[in-house]
Amino acid sequence: MFLGIDALLVLVLSIGTAWFFSRKKAKKKNLPFWNQHSKHLLFNLSTPLVAGGLFCVILFYHGLIGLIGPVTLIFYGLALLNAGKFTLEEISYLGLSEIIVGLLSLFFLGYGLIFWAIGFGLLHIVYGILMYWRHDR
Repeated sequence: MFLGIDALLVLVLSIGTAWFFSRKKAKKKNLPFWNQHSKHLLFNLSTPLVAGGLFCVILFYHGLIGLIGPVTLIFYGLALLNAGKFTLEEISYLGLSEIIVGLLSLFFLGYGLIFWAIGFGLLHIVYGILMYWRHDR
């Protein structure tokens, strides 16, 4: 239960932070924040996320809890890969990396939390630093 609340909190904070900084950057560059491009991005990102979330609920319902960690990484990677067409090229690479970590974690089902830390933590830190150096410095 705690991990579910924690994951939901992280999701809400992540979306809020992304929205805040994206809006701030668009305003700074005098560009519209919400347009056809951003609608496509949101649709292509949310479709695999919603499907993966529902799939995880079904896995939980059937007691297959050990598969939820890898599945979240895989579907999140698919969402990033899908949304990468509408944003920076690095997002697609992050998506591929998340998928690989998720697939690897299927071999080590008892270590899902470690793979979550790698996928949702370490990879985001590394990609965040790389994207900062390439685009915002």
